Amino acid sequence: MTLPLGTRIFLGTTLVVVAVLGSALLVTKRQADAAADAASARALGATASSVHEALESRSTTLLRLTQALVQVPAYVSRIGESLRSGDRANLLDQADELRLQTGADWVLITDGAGVLQAWTANRGSSGEDFSRGALIGRAMEGQITQGLWLEPGEEGEELYQAVGVPMTDPGSTTPFGVVVSALEVDSAFVALVRRNTDSEIVFFSLDTLGVPQVAVSSLPSEAVAEEVRAVPVGKGEDTAFARFPLRAGEESYLGASGFLRTADGVPLGGFLALHSRDRELAAYRQLSRTIGWSFVVGLLLALGFSVLMARRITRPVRQLVRAARKVSEGQYTGRIEASSGDEIGELAGAFGQMVEELREKDRLVEYLKTGGQRGGAVGLAVTVGARADGPGSLTVGERFAGRYDVQEMLGSGGMGVVYRAFDREVGESVAIKALRPELGELDPTLLERFKQELRLARRITHRNVVRTYDLGEVDGVYYITMELVRGITVATLIREAGRLDVPATLTIGKQVCRALEVAHEEGVIHRDVKPQNLLVDPSGFLKVMDFGIARLAEHRSDPGQALTAAGVVVGTPQYMAPEQLFGEAVDGRADLYATGAVLFECVTGRPVFEAPSLVALLARHLEDTAPNPRALNPDVPESLSLVILRALARRPDDRWPSAAELLQALERVQA
Repeated sequence: MTLPLGTRIFLGTTLVVVAVLGSALLVTKRQADAAADAASARALGATASSVHEALESRSTTLLRLTQALVQVPAYVSRIGESLRSGDRANLLDQADELRLQTGADWVLITDGAGVLQAWTANRGSSGEDFSRGALIGRAMEGQITQGLWLEPGEEGEELYQAVGVPMTDPGSTTPFGVVVSALEVDSAFVALVRRNTDSEIVFFSLDTLGVPQVAVSSLPSEAVAEEVRAVPVGKGEDTAFARFPLRAGEESYLGASGFLRTADGVPLGGFLALHSRDRELAAYRQLSRTIGWSFVVGLLLALGFSVLMARRITRPVRQLVRAARKVSEGQYTGRIEASSGDEIGELAGAFGQMVEELREKDRLVEYLKTGGQRGGAVGLAVTVGARADGPGSLTVGERFAGRYDVQEMLGSGGMGVVYRAFDREVGESVAIKALRPELGELDPTLLERFKQELRLARRITHRNVVRTYDLGEVDGVYYITMELVRGITVATLIREAGRLDVPATLTIGKQVCRALEVAHEEGVIHRDVKPQNLLVDPSGFLKVMDFGIARLAEHRSDPGQALTAAGVVVGTPQYMAPEQLFGEAVDGRADLYATGAVLFECVTGRPVFEAPSLVALLARHLEDTAPNPRALNPDVPESLSLVILRALARRPDDRWPSAAELLQALERVQA
């Protein structure tokens, strides 16, 4: 059967349109698929690297903070003492403080055998042996460790980045315990990584069969759980990222996986980076829809064109047929008309993508400028270089009390002589304070005051207070052992600098107030706050020393039982409140007066009152008002001058009511 010419032209035109548009669609799809896969691969590589960098950054920051804090002598001393004494409550307090300082989600402390002693995440748990795990086991060998930590949660395994830091006594390489800090890989971290990579992130744990189980995901867990379990993550031997397709709901993704390993390199979990192919192909699909509609319109146009062309072609043919018939009939007239034309269509499109990197983390460490780079080892509030000879004094080089190797005399204080010694039982250096030999025979009041010195000081546990350890007596020599602090006294800083700048003074004042606030809450009054008793250690912590003359605030009914008899002056006159100078009963506001005197000397370089004798000093307290620090140093802000002058008020009721309120006032001063 022969098709009419018009039909053949229509079919031919349609086939041409279908072939051209179909070929264009096929080529475009292949190119779009290849471009989408290439873009997804690049994005996945960048995402996987970003995830590793984010994890490494968090782990490194946590490790540095934990390591720095564990090296602080006060922490080491308190944790070591609590481990040796089995004081779990204090260990939990130390672990809580470490958690707050490092920003960790939880902190645990083990002893030197790897046995759990305190855990902020499970406060009732103790006695569990963690030594078989590489994170703690290797830390027990003195190594710094980090790796993945799994904990069971309500909805499955929870992933933590954990670091292990060994704790050692000064001069020792054998750890007496291990501190572990951990940060959870949680939804907030996943959301942060997703924002910075524009990719979906899934963290998973591996079950006992090595099958991935979703731990936390930027996609709904129920939408990806089954697909994640089928992901070919391998067995963890490769370090390269495995790539695979994955479908979650109606969305298609190209994924890459990486492992998270324990401290000994065993993969117990990992992450999936998922980049949407649908998003990459969105431009192509929009284009394909446009081409599809173009195809329909093209067919309609092809039909119209074929009809037009058929008419244009057949009309001359028919005209020829009619003319031929007329010629055969003897008629030589007629006209043949012919015309032709064609159209060209064009297809074009383009797309692109840009990936932003994670912001670089900035470590800002503020260090107390004064005293940080100067000064050697200063023991307690002592006169360095003083000597003590005679009966009752300790001999350098001897073993005292069967456990302390006396190494040097640091100096003499108001009630005793201070020595540096090595405690053989705990393996660390301590300070020993013995009663001054020149005090002569001990009367019961002096001895009772000395015993009370330790009982009160032991109740104060704060990083701004020198820790007191023990009280003892050997061959008539009464002594206490204290934390040995290395640093420089505020008195030395003032002497070397002439006077301190306002920011340094505020730092000193705030730390003194924090120490006094804790002491006053325990009912302890220092009574001898002065620059010589304030020590700044190399880490920038100020230590208030020499609570040896402190006694309980007078909450008694019989004043005759006070250990400081009426009229007996205890303290350093230049920093003493008027009521203390006159031997009257004092409370915590006397310490606030002394703190004001210290701050005055810091910013001016001179004491509040100077007099050649105690009698003259008493007269100045009665007759004179403390000078304005701004009159001696115009750089002192008016707000700081008012704070200091109120602390130096003659009447206790006119001073700051408490150390906490003085601290708040200092915090409001703009340096």
